[in-house]
Formats: sequence, structure tokens, C-alpha cells
Amino acid sequence: MEDFPLFSTKDLKLILGADFDRGFLNNIENWQKKGYIIQLRRGFYILGHLKHAIDPMVLASKMYAPSYISLETALSYYGIIPEAVFTATSVTSRETKEFSNDFGKFTFQKIKKEAFGGYETVKNKEFDISFNLALPEKALVDFFYLNRNILDGSREQFEGYRFSEEFRYNRKRLLGFSEYFRNKKVSFLTSNFVKFYVAG
Repeated sequence: MEDFPLFSTKDLKLILGADFDRGFLNNIENWQKKGYIIQLRRGFYILGHLKHAIDPMVLASKMYAPSYISLETALSYYGIIPEAVFTATSVTSRETKEFSNDFGKFTFQKIKKEAFGGYETVKNKEFDISFNLALPEKALVDFFYLNRNILDGSREQFEGYRFSEEFRYNRKRLLGFSEYFRNKKVSFLTSNFVKFYVAG
């Protein structure tokens, strides 16, 4: 399993065939107790020795698909907000979900299917695992959408989130991604952000 560090019970059933029985499921429970494997969510596991070696961000899009890392986790990753984020925040076109495991807390916020996009697939070469990560501008617009009821679009409120003024935001991407949502409040918030933070 060294070359296959993330696996599900469905994967094991395909590999083992008839050997995948109640006795084997008991072994899985024992291996969890001994720390050989870690359960990320029901029926989905990772090898135990990777606990302190792998970034939880890498695991998120594998735990609940389709999804991609966005919101505060992506904004922190890009240096758009200064705070360290201890919850792996993602968006999904499915129902909102939350998981907690040995790697921390994972939240998946639902957005409309038409707006699900604006991410790239990044490969973690060390573990040969790929994960989905929002582009910086999409992470911002996702944030505006999911917080539209508490955001007023004022410069003072934006400054309270300490968005970076040095980051080189792409105006075209910001406005384009805001159109995905077809929401007047999201368009308003994005336009104001462009006015305050995008040069030119």
C-alpha cells in the first residue's frame, strides 16, 4: 500500500475479491486501533505513518467529491489573508458536509452547480496524490457568495478581513467568476473589491 496511501473499502473489495470478508473488516478495525491506518471518513482511510507528513489540504477533495479547496484555506495559502487556518475549507456542488478526524476539521460548503469551477488540479509529487485548489480570484468570489448576507461591500469591512493589498489580483477573473453566480449581491461585492484592491 506504500504506492496507494489513500484507499476505501470499495478499493479493497475490488483488490481482494472473496478475501474481503467479515474477518478482514475486523482486521481494519484492529489496524485503526494500532494506528496502522487512520479513518478519514466512513469507509475511507490513509496509512497511519503519514499523519504528520501530509498536508490536510491534500486530503480534502478526496474525502468528498466533487469539491475543491477554497474560501479561507485557499486565501491563506495564497497569502491573501494573513491568518493561519486550522480547518480545511472547501466548496462542493453537493450538500454541505463536515468531517473531523486525526488530521483536523474539514468543511464543505455547497454552492450552485453553475458556479462550481475556477480551480486547478495540483499534484503532490511526494505522495503522488492530486487535489483541487481554487484559483485565488475564485476563492475570493466563493467567499463573497457564502458570506453575502453579512458583507456590505464597504472598504472598512474589507479591511477588517485584512485582504492583501500587495497581491496581484486579476480583474478579469474576479468579474468573470462573479458572473457564474448570477447574484446581484455577489456582483456588487466583487465590483467593490475590484475598486478598492485592483490597480488601474
